[in-house]
Amino acid sequence: MTTNLSENEMPLSVLVADGDEDSRRRTQAALAEAGIGSDGAGSGAEAMDLVHLRHARRQDYDLILVDRALTAPGGAAIVREIRDLLGENATVATVVIAVSPQDDADAAGSDADAFLAKPFSSADVLREYRRARRHRLSGDSMPHPAELEGKHILVAEDMTVSAEIVRQMLAMNFLTVDRAEDGRKAVDRFEESPAGYYDAILMDIRMPVMDGLDATKAIRALARPDAKTVPIIALTTSQHDEDVQRSLAAGMDAHLEKPVEPEQLYRTLAELIGKR
Repeated sequence: MTTNLSENEMPLSVLVADGDEDSRRRTQAALAEAGIGSDGAGSGAEAMDLVHLRHARRQDYDLILVDRALTAPGGAAIVREIRDLLGENATVATVVIAVSPQDDADAAGSDADAFLAKPFSSADVLREYRRARRHRLSGDSMPHPAELEGKHILVAEDMTVSAEIVRQMLAMNFLTVDRAEDGRKAVDRFEESPAGYYDAILMDIRMPVMDGLDATKAIRALARPDAKTVPIIALTTSQHDEDVQRSLAAGMDAHLEKPVEPEQLYRTLAELIGKR
C-alpha cells in the first residue's frame, strides 16, 4: 500500500540513516513512490554530518529515520545527538523515527518520537510522522520574535543596500542594530563594546580588509567571556556544503542564504540567543 502526501501538505525533507545499503535503498524507493525524496546515510557519522549541514542552514529535516544497527555512533546515540543539536527550539518540529527488524519500542532509545518495525511501508512512515509531528507541535516552545525586542545586533556587511535591508528587517521587531563595514571593523566594534553588549552578530562572508571567516576566528580568539558564546550567523549567497562547513569550522553558529527570509532570521536569532 502506498500513501502519498495530501495536496495541502508541503514536500518533506527526509533523511534515511541505515547501515544496510539494500534496506536503505528499499526505504528510499518506497518513499519515492509516495512522492517523497530523501537523503541517505550509511553510518552514524555520515548521518550527523548531513544533520549538521542542514541545521547550519536552518533547513532542518522534517523527518529522520534511524536504524538501530547504525554504527559509529550507533542508533540510540544518534537519536540523542540529533536531539542535543536541534534542542527544543529547532526551526521545524523534526520527527525522529527509530526503525528495527525487531518489534521493540525501545530499540533506539526513548528520545525517538516513534518506532517502526521492518518491513514497513510509506503509509506506515507517513502515519507515524503525522502523529508525532502533531504531538511535537502541540508543545512547541519556540520564542516569539517579540521576545527579541531590545536585543543588540552587530551587522557586518560592506554593501550599504544589503545592510539597510537587514537593519530594517530587525528594526521591525525593535532590535538595536550597529553596522561594521568590513570584518576588521566588526572585530574592533565587538572588542570595544562592554562584555555581553551584543546579543548576536550577523556576518557577511565576503568583505574587504578582512572577510567574515577570519573576522569570526578573530572574535572567537578574544580573551573575554562573551567571545566564545556570542551567536555569529553567516549571511551569504553561497550555500555549497563546503562553504557551510567552512563557516562552522570558523566558529559560526548558523549559515543563512541571502536574501534571508525575515521569519527564518527571527527564528534563528531567537533560538541562538535563547541558548546563551
